Amino acid sequence: MNLKALWQNFKDSRLNQKLNRWKKILLLVPLFLAIFYGALWYRTMLTPVKPGEKGSVSFDVEKGMTAKAVARNLENRGLIRNSLAFYIYVKVNGLDTKFKSGIYELSPAMSLQDIVRKLVKGEVAFEKVTIPEGITIEKIAEIFEARKLTTKEEFLKSAVPSNFRDKYPFLKILPPGATLEGFLYPDTYYLAKNSPASYYVDSMLKRFYDVYFNSDEFLKREKDLGLSTYQVITLASIIEKEAKLNTEKPIIAAVFLNRLKKGIPLQSCATVEYALKEHKEVLTLEDLKIQSPYNTYINAGLPPGPISAPGIDSIKAALNPAPVDYLYFVANGDGTHTFSRTYEEHLKAKSKNSRAR
Repeated sequence: MNLKALWQNFKDSRLNQKLNRWKKILLLVPLFLAIFYGALWYRTMLTPVKPGEKGSVSFDVEKGMTAKAVARNLENRGLIRNSLAFYIYVKVNGLDTKFKSGIYELSPAMSLQDIVRKLVKGEVAFEKVTIPEGITIEKIAEIFEARKLTTKEEFLKSAVPSNFRDKYPFLKILPPGATLEGFLYPDTYYLAKNSPASYYVDSMLKRFYDVYFNSDEFLKREKDLGLSTYQVITLASIIEKEAKLNTEKPIIAAVFLNRLKKGIPLQSCATVEYALKEHKEVLTLEDLKIQSPYNTYINAGLPPGPISAPGIDSIKAALNPAPVDYLYFVANGDGTHTFSRTYEEHLKAKSKNSRAR
């Protein structure tokens, strides 16, 4: 019998068939082991990083953040064991686009599933609230109401100086009937939910206090200019509404201060709009005649109080006016202004701008 025949007989034998079956089984062993240890790894990755840990950390999910970015940040903060396991879990369960933005209180004692549940349900501990520069106290109250932190009515009811005078002595200089207009500092805040309106007002007042009264330079400049804090913030609030460019704010501040020194009415359109309680691109002659202490066309000096929440650049401009003797300015229509020393120059600038339009 030749070798070829022997080999054929072996291939056809039951022994060879058994060997082939075992070979297939042996080839599947690594696959089974990989699946087993992969499942074991995955289940382990879902467990808390530090079971029994009592502390928690704040975790920010920004608007538009991807699931991969959230996973990476969670792992970096030590809140989950593995970012890949997190991504697999949310992807398989169709939750990778369900996260709600906000500030969460999370703990390494939480399981991965518990963390995902919080992020999907939007169980935030802190609400991110941004207050833009140049808005009124009424608009601020509307922002808080829109974020469902409090009602507009409750916010305005709380935002009166008498509620905070003991804590912030600078409020004692405010005249009778004054509100906190101008003193609720425009900034981005991370505020605890389910808090009373007074907590939100106090947070903004404290920010103003820290910015303004922790600066010796600001207090020194007040004395140099002969202005009170209330007058500075009132002036800064007008600058905030009149100026479009930060570079022009010190010049506009100088114009208003020069007018105050000469007893010339400020003639600020922004104060008239405050009296009207609406913004207009062009004020009519009737608008300029409105009977209001905030109408600086018919009343000399500063208005009774601030007309908006000024930002830091406007406050600095009010305290550091440019060394110029301008008394007038007119908008050029592109965010810039033309400044003039005399009324005749001012009329020419107005005429030139009207022709250009």
